[in-house]
Amino acid sequence: MAPYLHQTQNRLRVRSDFILRNPQQVALQLAQLKGAAGVKEVIYRRYAGSVAVRFDESRVSGSALLAQMEGFGWLTARNDNAYIDTTVRQLARSMVKGAAMLTLNAVVKPSLLKMVLR
Repeated sequence: MAPYLHQTQNRLRVRSDFILRNPQQVALQLAQLKGAAGVKEVIYRRYAGSVAVRFDESRVSGSALLAQMEGFGWLTARNDNAYIDTTVRQLARSMVKGAAMLTLNAVVKPSLLKMVLR
């Protein structure tokens, strides 16, 4: 996914693959961010891959925080074909299992019922 950036007055939010896939590294970087001058609150949503920062514009600018986040690597776009391949493989496997179960239910269940009812 391409990094998503949203900025309003005194608030900056970033969502990216880097944040989603590197929780230990992001946790360390969040400690640095929380200790920065002017940062009031940092909200980290691990499973969404999102970090929102509320800050005091009189003490720190949004562009300075954005530069810090870029330095962390949060804004890098990544083409991850292995992730896509794995997802497609898992989807195909579950579809094949579903088709096999439907076939077995359609063929085997009536035969078993006939045997039991005799």
